[in-house]
Amino acid sequence: MNNQNETTAPNKSNRRIRSIIAGLIIASVAGTGIAYASKHDGESCGKKEGKESKHEMYEKQNMLPLSSKVIDQLQLNDTQKVVLSEAQAATQTMRQEMRTNIHTAKEARKAALKSDTFDPRALFSQQDAMATQALAARQVVQKQWLTFWDGLTDQQKTVVSQYMQSKKESHKESRKHKDNS
Repeated sequence: MNNQNETTAPNKSNRRIRSIIAGLIIASVAGTGIAYASKHDGESCGKKEGKESKHEMYEKQNMLPLSSKVIDQLQLNDTQKVVLSEAQAATQTMRQEMRTNIHTAKEARKAALKSDTFDPRALFSQQDAMATQALAARQVVQKQWLTFWDGLTDQQKTVVSQYMQSKKESHKESRKHKDNS
């Protein structure tokens, strides 16, 4: 009987440690969300308690989210089409790399929790490294989108600007409608 109590005591201890670890993870994720929300308080529609809608995240990742209709209106020359295609491809590559990195980090955290080797310092370090890597990747892609923008004529820039303004207005209207519902 004493043997059973000895084997269950470490299990209880492991459960407590895992609960504490889970709490630390939740706290760190929540802290990141709160920090993001306070930094970007009320800048765009679709946010709910500091979160962005999937649509907003997609738009940010696409840098200049142009519809195919607008692209047709721009009547791009061959050079502009190549630069646009490169910017879109870079954006897609960045998004895929971000998904892969997030998945890898999640799997690493799961493995650390299961093997009782979890270290919150490692978690925070990993989060910082991922944020730094994502920022660097986004800046590279932004440069490609700015190259596309700089290659547009004034008339084409006006078309893009009007489109972006109309999207902003439609988002405001849809947000007002949701808030009034």
